[in-house]
This record gives sequence, C-alpha cells and structure tokens, in this order.
Amino acid sequence: MVFSLTFQLISAAASVGRVMTRDYVVSRSFNALALGAVAADFAVRYAFYGPASAEGLGDFQLWGRATSLEYSQAPQAAYMVGLLIFTILTIRTLLILCWPRIEKDYRLRVITCFAAFVLCLAAGIAANIHNSAPFSVMAWIPFLGIGLGCLGEASNDMATRRRYVLAMGCVMATFAFSTAAWGLLFKNLFSDVGATLVSMIKFGDAPFTAPQLKARVPE
Repeated sequence: MVFSLTFQLISAAASVGRVMTRDYVVSRSFNALALGAVAADFAVRYAFYGPASAEGLGDFQLWGRATSLEYSQAPQAAYMVGLLIFTILTIRTLLILCWPRIEKDYRLRVITCFAAFVLCLAAGIAANIHNSAPFSVMAWIPFLGIGLGCLGEASNDMATRRRYVLAMGCVMATFAFSTAAWGLLFKNLFSDVGATLVSMIKFGDAPFTAPQLKARVPE
C-alpha cells in the first residue's frame, strides 16, 4: 500500500509541476513522470494487491439497462490494462522529448499518435483476454479516452486540441475512479480538465468565445 500511495503522490505532484511551468520541455518531462508513476502504481497493485473494483459504488442506467460501475467481472484486468497503456503513453512521451521533430512534423505526430492508440488498444484487449475479463462498457472507457487524446495531439489547431484534451480528461477520470487510481484521477481533473478549462477561457474558446480577447491574446 505504501508503494502504491507513493506513486500516486508522485503522479499528483508531477501533474501540478506540469501545469505550473511555462517551459515546454519541463512540462513534457513532468507529464512523462506523471504517466510513469501511474503505470508504476498499476504495476504494484497488479502484482501485490487485490483486484481493482468499484464495488459498492452502485449501478447506473445505460440504454435502459443497469450497468455496474465496476471495470469488469474480472477486475484484476483493470490493473494490467492500466499498466500496459500508461507504459505505452510514457514511452511515447519520452520519444517526443528525445526526438522533438515529432512535435514539429505533422505527419510524424499523426503516425506516433496512431501507433500509440493501436498499441494501447491491442494491449488492452490482450489484458482482458489474459484475465478472462468480459468486455463490459467500462472496459472500453480507457480506449475512448486515449483516442480522444491522440486526436487532440494530432491536431494543429490549438482550440481543437484543447477540446479533445478536455474530453479525454473527463473520460479517463471515469476509468481512474472505477479503478481507485487516485493519482490518475487527480492528474485528469487538475492537469487535463482544470488547466484546459483555464486555457479555454484565456484564449476565448467556445463556449467562452470572446473575439476581443482572442485578438488580444495570441496562441
């Protein structure tokens, strides 16, 4: 439990550092640290602790059917999915840091985003199969979040990128809550949702459109 808590605190602290700095390299470095800490947290809990479950959180209605908030009936798969996808995302972030051309070259950025999404999807499906987990609604949540994040990263339009990051943060917060990954939840709500909302207001993005503000504040 101590190791898991430590990694969650590291992830939360790195998320704060990512938002507070204005330096691109430092921000990306903090993001890599946060993602790596989340992956390590999932690794520790998958190896040593009980299954990840949101048992007791109740059900909600989806298309007229009661759907459990638990990740799956074999919730141990949630830890493995988290470990694999966040390891892939960490490697991708480090790759961008080591090879800055990826961020500047649109084609390379799109290829990198597509490759990351495909790898995460394949790893997640393999983790569910390995743990004999049925593909419930919650099992697809992290892939939806990663897909939104990749679409945002691949866009050259900053307003569009911010909207995708905001959506990704909201979706991944659901996955974090369902697996009790509190460090990831803090990262999603503070770094992805909170900081993005501030940027959207600052630059006058819809629905905070303010033409005079956008003319005054350059992207």
